[in-house]
Amino acid sequence: MAVRLGIETIARSAEIFIGVFFLLFIILVVFIAPDIEFENIQPVFEADIKSLAQSSLSLIIVSSVNAVSLLMIFPAFINQPKSAKKSFLFGNLIGGLVMIILTFLCISVLGVDLTARQEFPGYGLAKMINIGNFINRVEALMAALWIICLYFKMVLYFYASVYGLAQILNLKDYRPLTYPLGMIAIVLSLVVFPNVMEQQKFDTTISKYLSLTIGILLPLLMVIVYAIRKKQWKKS
Repeated sequence: MAVRLGIETIARSAEIFIGVFFLLFIILVVFIAPDIEFENIQPVFEADIKSLAQSSLSLIIVSSVNAVSLLMIFPAFINQPKSAKKSFLFGNLIGGLVMIILTFLCISVLGVDLTARQEFPGYGLAKMINIGNFINRVEALMAALWIICLYFKMVLYFYASVYGLAQILNLKDYRPLTYPLGMIAIVLSLVVFPNVMEQQKFDTTISKYLSLTIGILLPLLMVIVYAIRKKQWKKS
């Protein structure tokens, strides 16, 4: 429905939900802050630089590299490129800070071993909230954060896919493609990852290389092609 209503509707709804997201995120941080134990993050820099770089690669890909997919939508659909550039960089910075805060909370509250063993340590973090034996079991906060983030990420990917396919097929309107591609997306959601183990294998092997190809290699290739074509235009 969001894709059929257009990019402006998606953007305006995101402006509303970003407030809801940060309200829930602040509540989560405030509630879990009393359980922070700084001893859990010691010793700092125990691992060597090479190990730190390798382990940080997946977080960098999730927080920064995949954001290049937004360039499939703007600056093509905006009328203020300068402000959009600032918003893109600022939003990417905020997303990175949110991940840093969540990572710090998981390690300082759950500890290194428990954080490493859990599939979704952020969800386990929400389970630890207990204020006076009255406010507890508020995992719905983390679930709501996930739903908001994943929804808009999915909508943007789907919108770019539908609109790009419409351009390839030279269609005047992209909306007729939403139903067949939506059905394909539903089937893929059930087929691609039959179980959690398959998802873990994909995330630790193929996912990183796929994201680096789409997020770094292809944009660099497009820049090189544009530079070559620009020289040819000047000569002609």
